[in-house]
Amino acid sequence: MVLAIDIGNTNIVIGCLRTAEDVIFVERLSTDATKTVLEYAISIKNVLELYGIEGKDLDGVIISSVVPPV
Repeated sequence: MVLAIDIGNTNIVIGCLRTAEDVIFVERLSTDATKTVLEYAISIKNVLELYGIEGKDLDGVIISSVVPPV
């Protein structure tokens, strides 16, 4: 299972896939350059918990960002 995080100027899109055809979820969070690393970590953790996904379930993570401070 792969977690993908795309950090854009307006939204952070988080998705989790078993395979390219088996998308588990896609969710959006608001991008806010004033949030701390801890606040973003909690937000991402909460999304994963909503879908019953734990860190041990993930085989990898892909992160893309066009917002250097975030």
